Parts: sequence; C-alpha cells; structure tokens
Amino acid sequence: MLLIEQGYLIDPKTKTEGRMDVLICKDRVRKIAEHEQMQDYLKAYVPDGERVERINASECIVAPGLVDVHVHFRDPGFTYKEDIVSGAQAAAAGGFTTVVLMANTKPVVDNIETLHYVLEKGKQTGIRVETCAAVTVGLQGQETVDFEGLRSEGAAGFTDDGIPLMEESLVREAMERTAALQVPISFHEEDKSYITNNGINEGKASAYYGIGGSPREAEISLVERDLKLALETGAIINIQHISSKEAVELVRQAKKEGRRTGFGRKQPRGTDPCGSDPASYCADRGGCY
Repeated sequence: MLLIEQGYLIDPKTKTEGRMDVLICKDRVRKIAEHEQMQDYLKAYVPDGERVERINASECIVAPGLVDVHVHFRDPGFTYKEDIVSGAQAAAAGGFTTVVLMANTKPVVDNIETLHYVLEKGKQTGIRVETCAAVTVGLQGQETVDFEGLRSEGAAGFTDDGIPLMEESLVREAMERTAALQVPISFHEEDKSYITNNGINEGKASAYYGIGGSPREAEISLVERDLKLALETGAIINIQHISSKEAVELVRQAKKEGRRTGFGRKQPRGTDPCGSDPASYCADRGGCY
C-alpha cells in the first residue's frame, strides 16, 4: 500500500479540494480522507503487519495526471532540441501524464507512416503520448490531408500549428471533415495581409524603431472568420496562441452561444506584446488582456 499524506488535493471530477491523505492499493485509489480520519481508517481496516509506504506531500499538490494539449517534442527531425523520450520524461516530472504533440516535425505528421512513428515511440515513455496530424500536406496551406485515414490510425486532432490558413474554402472543407470525425481542429490566427514586419506588435515601440509590426486586427479578423465557419459547420475548434483581448472576448461569446470552441496558450506576438514602452520592450509581460 502507498499512503500520500497531507498533500493539497485537487480533484476536478469529485470537486474535492483541500489538504487530504490518499491511500493507494494495487494501483487503485482506495481511500481519500483528512489526515486524522485516514489514521483511524488504517487502524480499523488495514491488517497489522501490512507494509504501508508513506510519502510526505505536505509541500505538494496531489491531483489526477495533468494533460497538456499543445506540446512540441521536435521528433522526428529536430531531436537536437528534444525528442519524444526526453520530452515525456520532462512532462512526467511536472505531473503531466498525457500530452498531445504538434505536427510540425520533419517529416511533417501528414502521413500514416510518420504518425505511426510518433505513436509507437510514445508507447515507450510511460506516459500517454498523443499527436495531432497536419491540416495541409507539408504545412503548405494548399492541399488537405487524408483526415479520415489519419484519424483512423490514431491522430488526436489536426493543426498546422504556427502557420495561418488563409484560404477560406480550404478551412471550410477542413472543418466539415473534422466535424464529421468529431475531432478538434486548431488554428494559428494571423492574417499576413495586415502585417508589415512580424516579430513585434504594432504600437509605440514598433513605431519608434520604424519596423511596422503586427496589428491586433491580424488576429481578430481570422478569429472572427473561423468562429463563423465553426458555427456553420459544427466543427470543434481551438484558437491557438491567442494574444488580444478582443479575440479572447470573441471566443468567450462563442462559448456562451454553445459553440464548441476553446483557446490555447496566450502568447505575445513579439518582444513587446503591449507595444508600449520603446525602451523596455515590456519583454517580461505575458500578454495584454
């Protein structure tokens, strides 16, 4: 038996939160209770002489395995940065037992062979490794992948990740096909036609240095388009890398209307997410809501 003592328990399923003990027997949670109640339980129901391994979790959070649905392990193709095994080890160390990888590897996860490579290597890690497949062949934004074939072989969803999909008819087709499969499709929303020079938000800093920048309209316009298409097609969509308060509000309203829409990491578009102080670049800020 394993007893995790005095940890701060967070269990979304049972809506339990507080300092608790957790008793595990044969890889199953047998009892959750406050510390004194757990001691009484052990005395009453655990036979004398049975070994109970104890972990002092008084400075830890105890929770079901965490899930990260936007992960880059850079494998295949960029394993000098990371690979599936080392990435999974890092995830497990942080309490993540399920991760969903992005498809922008080399080769791209736009075919069944590469998909199998990622999933099979993931099985060697000790955590649950899922992966998205690309929306378009080679992440080129021109030809859609075989959604049905890739899904049947284990793709968890579809995304071209950091590359915006500009062709509306292609996006509509992708949404219709993923809606039929009941899997999410994720978008990087950044209309290039608005952008003079990417890497910094349009604002005081970009004006000061004369480097153009990315106006918030670049994001807002595509978020508006794809929320509208999602409503029309019934697609389950995720807005990645969201960075403007207007886009957050658009997603919030869409969710209130019952659309199956979410958004991923908030992320500034450049070194100055707020476009404010030309001297400081506000480089340590996490976004402008």
